[in-house]
Amino acid sequence: MAYEFEVIDVIWHHNRGDFIFARHLGNNHDFAVTEGAIFGDIPIYHYMETQTMKGWKSEDPSVFVFKPVSMERLPENYFSNGQKVTLNIKASD
Repeated sequence: MAYEFEVIDVIWHHNRGDFIFARHLGNNHDFAVTEGAIFGDIPIYHYMETQTMKGWKSEDPSVFVFKPVSMERLPENYFSNGQKVTLNIKASD
């Protein structure tokens, strides 16, 4: 399945890595981001524990927080605010 998102913000945390905040552009936000999901071309997982980071806290169900599987820092401006990115999730068997 493919889902369209708009990047809201990318935050680097010194010992946790990158956090990608993105708004789902579809109507139904009730889907599971399973192992093997790819955001753009980055393997990610859904960071369910949205903690306040640099003032970020959202109860909006359309806002997702993704964390790259790799702890390597993303290159500067890899994702930009407002950028449209596709999330690809493998269909369950």
